[in-house]
Amino acid sequence: MRIYVVRHGETDVNLENRINSLNDDDLNETGISQARMLGEQLKSVNYDLIICSPLTRTKHTATLLNYKNLNIVYDDRLLERDADILTKMPLDKIDSDDWWNINPKNNYYNAESVKHVIERVYGFLDDIKNKYTDKNIILVTHGGVSKAISCYFYGIPEDGNLEKYKHNNCEIHQFELK
Repeated sequence: MRIYVVRHGETDVNLENRINSLNDDDLNETGISQARMLGEQLKSVNYDLIICSPLTRTKHTATLLNYKNLNIVYDDRLLERDADILTKMPLDKIDSDDWWNINPKNNYYNAESVKHVIERVYGFLDDIKNKYTDKNIILVTHGGVSKAISCYFYGIPEDGNLEKYKHNNCEIHQFELK
């Protein structure tokens, strides 16, 4: 079973270098172009299913790269990390290495913990491994979820900092799920 992990295309909030979180913005023109180009690249990929976060930016990305016009499955476990009151905060106002650390030094109020993101993403991956054993799947999701997926396959970094696994907009990563 092969999975292709895609981070959504660029949004204005990404361009402004802010925390997007559960903010439900759409792709900007660059993001639309990125998703269309990725769709062209994916024409050489034999996929059976697309599973996607239900936020607008991921749904739009999935639609643009879905050259087979398959039905898209939406799963809340692929939602971005809930940053609570930190949503749309400029990234230079926080320590990204601490924000994406499994054992942060700072208190991030009611934001979802990195540990919780990892737990829900690992549960999702275990579920699809059992449910779709013979399928190749494209997952369209967010930067934080992409980091947690990388941890599933490569392990949590020794220093706990998931920034090591940062994915760019419309970047695709391939994994074998056994």
